[in-house]
Amino acid sequence: MEKQISLKPDFKLLNPDFDGYKLSSDVDVTFYSRAVDCAEGLEKRHNSSSFYLHTRLEALHNHLFGDPFDTSCVYYFSSKGHLLKNNFSKDTKLSVGEVVWQADLPELDKADEDDKTENLHYFASVCFPSPDLAVVGNGQGKVHILETGDRSTTRSWLESFECSTQPGILTQARLVEGEAHDRSIHCLMTSVMALQDLTNSDLYVLDEKLKTSSASAVHLVNWLTLEYNGATWDLSRTRTIAGEGTIEYCSVNETSTGVLLLCHKNFAFIHDSCKPIVKPPPKEESKPSPKFTFLQTSEDITMWVNIGTASKSDLKVEVTTNELNISIDDTSVISGTFSNPVKSDLSSWTINDGTLEITLFKATEGLNWVALFQSGIPVGEELLDPQLVEEVNKRLSHLTSDKFDANPDLDNPAYDPGQFEACDEANEDLLLLHLNGSSHKLSSMCHLGATQHLFNSQVEGNVVPTFCIRHDVDGVLWQPEGEDKFAHIATYNAFGYVKASKNMAKYTCAAPDNSYVAVADVKSHIYIFFQPEAFGGELRNRKSGKRINTVARQVVISMKTQDEILGVHTSCNVLFVLTEKNIYGYCLRNS
Repeated sequence: MEKQISLKPDFKLLNPDFDGYKLSSDVDVTFYSRAVDCAEGLEKRHNSSSFYLHTRLEALHNHLFGDPFDTSCVYYFSSKGHLLKNNFSKDTKLSVGEVVWQADLPELDKADEDDKTENLHYFASVCFPSPDLAVVGNGQGKVHILETGDRSTTRSWLESFECSTQPGILTQARLVEGEAHDRSIHCLMTSVMALQDLTNSDLYVLDEKLKTSSASAVHLVNWLTLEYNGATWDLSRTRTIAGEGTIEYCSVNETSTGVLLLCHKNFAFIHDSCKPIVKPPPKEESKPSPKFTFLQTSEDITMWVNIGTASKSDLKVEVTTNELNISIDDTSVISGTFSNPVKSDLSSWTINDGTLEITLFKATEGLNWVALFQSGIPVGEELLDPQLVEEVNKRLSHLTSDKFDANPDLDNPAYDPGQFEACDEANEDLLLLHLNGSSHKLSSMCHLGATQHLFNSQVEGNVVPTFCIRHDVDGVLWQPEGEDKFAHIATYNAFGYVKASKNMAKYTCAAPDNSYVAVADVKSHIYIFFQPEAFGGELRNRKSGKRINTVARQVVISMKTQDEILGVHTSCNVLFVLTEKNIYGYCLRNS
């Protein structure tokens, strides 16, 4: 049985008195730009797919990659497969793109139309598991480990390992240091596969629920374990997780022994190169058939037992104050101890069309019996008396009301769900799952209900990424600290409500220090929401007289281009934006 995960917000980090964001001018936001050469390549690699999951994965792919160990640098791939680096510093501002490595990105526009659904293509991506290593996935089934050295000084990176795997997007590369020179990198790659192709493959072991699903395609998470023995790297293990629906968050846990998923449907392991997947046996719901039925009133109980063709002479019915015994031809049919005493001298029984009907009178009138026999043995089924149901409803009427707010004079009136708008509603329930990589089982989970996922964020270095979900109108940032422990580390005031209103939003990113969050539209506009900051002076509300000395700013950046935004990265002081023709660096603070 899996453990239940509990996400309990820290009320010290919630601000019930938040007054909203104050619109600030973007005049003070200085920006710098450099020309890039990536639009042509991205257009060529745009693959039309009939699968919604793949189209969504492709459309929301962030083409701008940040370095968690050096937040002043960003990376992107050019049309020729060059991995370029741009740096932002106080002296040089936004630097010219510098080629650090050449990736193999083959042309995809020549693929046959019939072959597109079988060989879906993905964009290249790069992750940084340590200050001296980088992992690149070219999207076509190749994974490369690069030795970068000190990335603030090196100008070119060296490839130390290459392996082939299932095509997909590299979403995470996490380094685990072992004894001596032993190291391992755990990589997660997300992809989409037609359910029919998955079912027809002998490599995967699917449960019956996934096999018989009506979905046309499923999400795959390929978990690669790359090990270093002090001399060379080697692909030591591959594991695959599959499930229906979209994936909002995916990461290996803190000890790299399992995978955390934020999704809308159940996921399960379907492949392991080192330990075969054991197909779970189909669950048979064996509900014992009732041996009798009964109906109770406040005074008596009527019981019915099917006796088939037995006659009165074949039956033996014995009723005492606490027990009932029924036998046919000296064979016991029902024998049990009443859950409450009866008046045995008033009991009676008759036979009608193969049914034995027994009438029992309660020793205590008005007492509702939970079951006819103690411990529910033998098993029976209760038929509800409409009059009894009505009587129970009358007894509980003082706990309910047919009015929305029966007492409007209370200090805390009832919450009105009508305050929510259509954009505040989540389309699907959200699940938080932890899958154990050794046992292949679901070890812990949390059903979050109709909760909106807002964004994911890398707070620092090699720490497990955080995720932000909606709590009331706020956005609560959660830091995984184990397979079933999560810490509430920051709150973005009213951001759940704000994000729900941005129907053109494409990317959402937060600063590593949680000082602001940015929402980028498909084109032209970026909305930045800062945490409350102190300012020199004090403001007073002329109506309420309330005085405040902090203000939460909102900045709207209107870009000078109509090109599509292809990537966004947030550092503590600079917001990086990648378009089809330029890369921009917006200075949000003077420091």
